[in-house]
Amino acid sequence: MTTEMGCMCLQCVRTNEVGIVEDLGQFRKLIDPGLHFICWPLTAVAGRLTLRIQQLDVICETKTKDNVFVQVAVAVQYRVLVGSAYDAY
Repeated sequence: MTTEMGCMCLQCVRTNEVGIVEDLGQFRKLIDPGLHFICWPLTAVAGRLTLRIQQLDVICETKTKDNVFVQVAVAVQYRVLVGSAYDAY
């Protein structure tokens, strides 16, 4: 009895990241940090989402009721939760 493995590939997902695995272009699963075997020709790691806190700096220009233009700088901090990583992708 012979078993063929096919083309296997090692993928390393770093700490504070989640890997997105696609099978022939369709979402298959999320992989946790660590070393994973991927059947390369059919399955691929399409992307990685970082779980770290990120900051988005936005400058908004608005007009007040007394016709004065004001620029407001806003800093938004966000992070992706592990449970909702599929929705973030």
